[in-house]
Amino acid sequence: PKASFATYNYPSDPGATFVLTNKASEEAQIAAIKLVDYMMTPEGNLRANFGEEGVDWRKPAESEKAINDAVAPYFTTIPLKKDEKPHNTNWGAMAQYYNPKEYRDSWVAADDIYSSEGYERRLQQATELYDGKQPENLFPHWAIWIDPATADEVAMMKTNIKDYIDQNALQFVTGAKDLDKDWDAYVKGLDNLNLKRYLELMQTAYEGTK
Repeated sequence: PKASFATYNYPSDPGATFVLTNKASEEAQIAAIKLVDYMMTPEGNLRANFGEEGVDWRKPAESEKAINDAVAPYFTTIPLKKDEKPHNTNWGAMAQYYNPKEYRDSWVAADDIYSSEGYERRLQQATELYDGKQPENLFPHWAIWIDPATADEVAMMKTNIKDYIDQNALQFVTGAKDLDKDWDAYVKGLDNLNLKRYLELMQTAYEGTK
């Protein structure tokens, strides 16, 4: 049988999600920092990510269990009823400032992974299938600093390479391309996108950041 490999994608890209400008008053700056501090707590994350208690989520019933049986259930989401309009009471995933595994494991999810109430359990079970197949070494793309002199060149190559990989991944997955017959041509296509130069620039950036 062929070996199985899984890549690892850092869950966020570098860039500000929270900014204080010099136009803000001292009072506004303090209030904003207090808000972000609150969002870094389980309670604050729950309010910002999911919404209001009793409207968007509730405390678990005794019979309900968390995704991880070893963790105490923390909350249960309340699904929208048929034809019910969105409550617009939360920021959803944009508010995920606090999301350690033990917190994620504490969500209540139904055993039926194909129901809307069991979707989070389905995501976690699918993720666990990749465990043990990830690479030993990981390039810290989120932490490196690109020299401004080459930043535009890197950005252009990165966009072209990523688009090429995404398009071909879809074709390989759907069977439009064959891994045995079309793989060499796929790799050659990467070379044509100047992958060697891109890797050289990224290696230089990595060495300068260590």
